[in-house]
Amino acid sequence: MSRIYIGDVKNVKLDSVVELCGWVQYVRDFGKVVFFVIKDRTGIIQCYTSTQSEELLELVKKLSMDDVVRVRGTVKRRPEDQINPNMETGDIEIEVENFEVLNPCAPLPYDVNGEPSEFTKLKYRYVDIRHGELLTNLKTRSVASSVIRNYLSRNGFWEIETPYLTKYTPGGARNFVVPVRQQPGYFYALAESPQIFKQMLMISGIDRYFQFARCFRDEDLRADRQPEFTQVDIEASFVTEENIYDLVEGMMQQLFREVLGVQVETPFPRMTYDEAMSLYGSDKPDLRFQMTINDYTDNFSASKFNAFRNVIDRGGVVKGLYWNKPLDRSALKVLDQASSGSGNKFLFVSKSVNGLLTNGPKSVLTEETWLEDGTYVFAAGDKWDVLPFLGELRLALGEYLGLLDDDEYKFVWVTSRPMFEIAEDGSLQAAHHPFTMPDITSIDEIRKNPLKVRARAYDIVLNGVEIGGGSIRIHKADLQRVVFEILGLSSEQIEERFGFFLDALSYGAPPHGGIALGFDRLVMLLCGADSLRQVIVFPKTKSGTCPLTGAPARLFASQRQELLPIFKQVIEEGG
Repeated sequence: MSRIYIGDVKNVKLDSVVELCGWVQYVRDFGKVVFFVIKDRTGIIQCYTSTQSEELLELVKKLSMDDVVRVRGTVKRRPEDQINPNMETGDIEIEVENFEVLNPCAPLPYDVNGEPSEFTKLKYRYVDIRHGELLTNLKTRSVASSVIRNYLSRNGFWEIETPYLTKYTPGGARNFVVPVRQQPGYFYALAESPQIFKQMLMISGIDRYFQFARCFRDEDLRADRQPEFTQVDIEASFVTEENIYDLVEGMMQQLFREVLGVQVETPFPRMTYDEAMSLYGSDKPDLRFQMTINDYTDNFSASKFNAFRNVIDRGGVVKGLYWNKPLDRSALKVLDQASSGSGNKFLFVSKSVNGLLTNGPKSVLTEETWLEDGTYVFAAGDKWDVLPFLGELRLALGEYLGLLDDDEYKFVWVTSRPMFEIAEDGSLQAAHHPFTMPDITSIDEIRKNPLKVRARAYDIVLNGVEIGGGSIRIHKADLQRVVFEILGLSSEQIEERFGFFLDALSYGAPPHGGIALGFDRLVMLLCGADSLRQVIVFPKTKSGTCPLTGAPARLFASQRQELLPIFKQVIEEGG
């Protein structure tokens, strides 16, 4: 007899004999009858044995949580008063005929019904997966990958793997490097993305490509970042932005329909980067609620509120949020907490029939007759300082007011991002990446004033989370060289770092574009999870460590000796 999954028992006829394998969840000993529940990845089911088999009864009484067992028995309907509506198999049970402990489980390292630390759960990740929501999340991840893979295959895309070990190309994220024993002083870099390889696939004539690419970035970690992650990498030749939008929107429709049973409306709304920042204070706006940022500069230009008027006189702006109902001090406290540590200040004004509630000068603000009943949150200063600050307060206010519906999914495309931005050291850097096509009609435009040039780039945002970004690519070697020059690379540096790629562009590169979707983030939203660690099977901590394996770890003495010549040569070269 072949083993079947517990979740399939409900499809078996009563009085049929089945064989199940799984982990013991708990045992209830009633003396002459012992009940125990076993679990596999598909569900749980109750089994029982009685004094009809004394030997079997004694064996079952000795069971412990998470013992691995094989059970052979008959499917029976439970008595009416014992049906459990909270179990999918709650109306049936297994009368045990044969029973075997395949592997006893040692006492578990923590109480699975308690609240262990995150570190403990990561150290014993296999236990956490068996007993928590992770199992469901990982199933969702598997289903999502199948839906995406099938969708892209049906649309003529080939799944092709590109190298992980590649050449370090400065200018993007910090890379992990891998020493090469056979060539002391030389290193691979773990690919931060397949960007150059997928563009060379387009040059190769493979005009529709995708892969679930593993990417590696040695960056500071947050709740939505990991040093290694998965992206759905897509590239196509002879396409425009509209083609990419249509492809991805169709994919999201199918994904949400098959995984969540949710109908996503298309086409997704679009807004430029400037519009997103001006209206929502963020380049990844959450459209689940429509509270937008308004301009109040003119309102305060002749005001007696000197703090704002002085800012305006120096060329600054006054922006604000408005909610049409008066709010109390609890809202002010929430906003104080959201702004703490930002270095920025806001003015809270709540007007009602009872007067003003404010954290500013009440007597002065009472004279602002244009204020309507409701609540205002103002901020004054440089436009590009004020907007993101109000964007954070907007989200805090939206959460406080209960406007963020977890069961609502609002997509938006954010387009026309600046091509370049100023780095902390004052140099120019690519806002997206240096392979993005600028929105220009001639090369002279980008040389004259690069900071005014917009990129033919687009990000896709879901509920305030950027889940992907892409662009139309540069496909001509001369324009690509100019972009590298604007980024401060010398001719020698361009040749050393990107010479192979410029050669490829000069040998018949077609117009092309694509997108990379953060698969981990997407699954996180599908599962309603708060962190990427809840949807990645063996994630790292915020410090980049793996409590399960102890990685990263020091090398063994023999390994250090083996690698010594490599690092010795790097030191001698002054690297």
